[in-house]
Amino acid sequence: MQDAVLKIQRLGAPPEGFEDGGCPEDDVFPSDEILDLWDEYQDAVVAIRQPITLEEAEVLIKCCPTDRMAGVEWSLLHCIESYISNRDLQDKPGELEKYKNLIKKCNSDMMKGMLLERLESYLSQYH
Repeated sequence: MQDAVLKIQRLGAPPEGFEDGGCPEDDVFPSDEILDLWDEYQDAVVAIRQPITLEEAEVLIKCCPTDRMAGVEWSLLHCIESYISNRDLQDKPGELEKYKNLIKKCNSDMMKGMLLERLESYLSQYH
């Protein structure tokens, strides 16, 4: 397993309050500790080599941000999606169910919705 994935596993889901890179709604700037955690999470996500394995996808799906993170959520989403190729979805029927089951394990309603929406969009175009 990649070190970057293990680091995300140790960090867990990042703290909320970074929607679009701004301050939390109560206008109190996050503490240095929270900012450091966010930076560590961001550094780990961009260090992930794609495609990832199913085992790595299972770790990442449980550590998703529950709030927007100035685009970091999209980088993580692309990592998770890299586990399964379009060819697998087309040629291996069992892989589609495996991927749907993976998405169901997501800790973040926001990320789960994004992953499902993108899968449905793909399926409507190619199936």
